[in-house]
Amino acid sequence: MIVTVVTTKVERVIFRALCIALTAIATWSPMRSNAASQGYEVVESNGFAYRIVSEGPLRGRVAWAFDDPDEGSDPLGLLLHHLHGAEEIVWASYKPTHPQIVAALRGHARAVGVYDRNYCGSACAAAYNGDDRVTSVSRGVYKPRSKRKWFVMHHKFAVLDQGKDDTAAIFTGSFNWNARAATRNYENIVYIKSAKVAAAYSREYERIAGRGQGNEGPVRDGDITVAFNADVVALLTARIEAAQSEILVASWTINVASKKNPNPVYDALKSAVDRGVRVQILTDAHKAKKRNYSHMDVIKAHMPTKKGHMHHKFLIIDEEYVVTGSANFVTKALSGNDENMVAIRSPAMAASFIEHWNEMVSAVR
Repeated sequence: MIVTVVTTKVERVIFRALCIALTAIATWSPMRSNAASQGYEVVESNGFAYRIVSEGPLRGRVAWAFDDPDEGSDPLGLLLHHLHGAEEIVWASYKPTHPQIVAALRGHARAVGVYDRNYCGSACAAAYNGDDRVTSVSRGVYKPRSKRKWFVMHHKFAVLDQGKDDTAAIFTGSFNWNARAATRNYENIVYIKSAKVAAAYSREYERIAGRGQGNEGPVRDGDITVAFNADVVALLTARIEAAQSEILVASWTINVASKKNPNPVYDALKSAVDRGVRVQILTDAHKAKKRNYSHMDVIKAHMPTKKGHMHHKFLIIDEEYVVTGSANFVTKALSGNDENMVAIRSPAMAASFIEHWNEMVSAVR
């Protein structure tokens, strides 16, 4: 034990500065080692940060980033980094209007994609004006009298280097490819390096473009399972039904199941509660305003601005699985939209998502 006697004013100032520096080091070091000890690393690169699995069969193959309601956007940075590095890009995105993303896609020699004409008609037509590699699709009517009456091509995915076993990968998640998502929302984006998963997303693109049949059921590559459209419900409910102890949910919108508006995901979560699983749901306060969740433990996220959203669509199950993608947990998304979800068995990824979930709860209550 070292005892220091501080006498002069100068010595006191120096001593105080030293104590502050040592405290900062002591605080910072465990945070860094805590991520590493849980099987993932935090990587900072060119002004953005992301997490990547650092142990086990998914090492280096799965990465993710979160957005908070501020000016910076880690999902945007991670997406742009890989778009610029890809040799070929195939994409499907609901509202892909962020200027930097538009520039990356239009400037790429081998990028083709599709957007939703009903919800991004004039904005996307202006952004991609003259680019015949970008097309639009529209879906059928959901509710004729609704302000948002159409079903949605609601994907937000990109396929990189499909057909190349060593580099083929995909992006998916809640992150809309626009400025609002990048500056005002809570969002996530996930990168998966897998030739098998990339092939599945490529088949979904071909289906949307009218050139293929899509996927026959969920597609699995080891600890990763992806599902599209009608198969999304089966993937979500299967993972919920297998839960043993805890499910944490973050969903922009989740409707209470009823005869008029059935919701098998809500029913599965309620059944999980009934059998003793701890279920907590974080949802956007604006979307939850007129909903009575009665027996469910629901936290309403109050955002700092009216134009900001808690826009996630993920579940963390038993600290082992993360399920995320494009689908909101509502009747419309689960009954007619084009959607995708991915379930990843990774305690490391789950630990990171739990940390983010807790940070959101503290910030938006």
